[in-house]
Amino acid sequence: MYAKKTSLWILLLIVLFIIGFFVARESGDENKTIKRTQILLGTIVEIQVIDDDEKKAENAITQAFNEIKRIDELFSTFKESSPIWKINNSSDSVFQIDTEIYNLFLLCDSVSKISENAFDVSLDNLSKVWGFYTNNPSVPSKSMIDSSLELSGWDNVTILTENKISRKKKVGFNFGAIAKGYAVDKAIEILKNYRISQALVNAGGEVKAFGRKWKVGIQHPREPKQIIEVVIISDNSIATSGDYEQYFEVDGKRYHHIINPETGYPSTGIQSVSIINKSNAFADALATAVFVLGVDKGLKLVESINNTEAMIVDEKGEIFYSKNFGSYIFNEN
Repeated sequence: MYAKKTSLWILLLIVLFIIGFFVARESGDENKTIKRTQILLGTIVEIQVIDDDEKKAENAITQAFNEIKRIDELFSTFKESSPIWKINNSSDSVFQIDTEIYNLFLLCDSVSKISENAFDVSLDNLSKVWGFYTNNPSVPSKSMIDSSLELSGWDNVTILTENKISRKKKVGFNFGAIAKGYAVDKAIEILKNYRISQALVNAGGEVKAFGRKWKVGIQHPREPKQIIEVVIISDNSIATSGDYEQYFEVDGKRYHHIINPETGYPSTGIQSVSIINKSNAFADALATAVFVLGVDKGLKLVESINNTEAMIVDEKGEIFYSKNFGSYIFNEN
């Protein structure tokens, strides 16, 4: 028998409380802070805006949420109106897609290449066999995993010209490892277009902010009511991937949703990865890639990329930092 140890929604609320607590402590402006939350992207999304024009701020937040909702529907694997759902449920091998989706495929391709395919959005068939889309995930048989591996893998995907992609073997796509970060980036764009002076967007731990120095707490991967580190971000973003987000246990062993594309089983050796980068979409994808690569290879990859930092918590709870991550850590002294 397996037991899911934590409620996803309770964890998300705790994460939002942690982040909100630190942001609140940092806010000392005379301008009013406006906060709103919605459930989107399978998580709780919070937007905070500090501006002297309350009406403008409210309108900006509404449009930012509308943008996140649009992206949620665009990349959904469940809604029949979604282009991704249509691809996954088609027998075709070549697809014409719009420019926005094509550009995200290009970004996924780049992250896959620099991480030796540790990041892979073509694992939808594997996620299904593990049951992570359901309330009753379970360990599949090795034959089921092997069969799903045959229908997965970025090596079976080709990015063509003129907004086209091709796939082999009816590979299925799932953008869950990058869509939240992408949605956060787009929401921030909306807020900036409204000339908001200061804002933060948090989609279940993918956070981006501008206009001031914002304190952001990183959740402890084993103690949901605790933070393990506090960072300062300003005109920057942070994304965290962890084995505590979606998981179940069988005989004391944890099985989580971050699948190793090579083995078809949940990746091992790491509890959480936090990545700092100006692009939250890139940070979101890279956090997953580093989680799969492991501490040594992951840090080596991060330190080869300009303006990118990482904090990794390994399976024993030991913390590893990239060379300049310390410059972002909040120090009360």
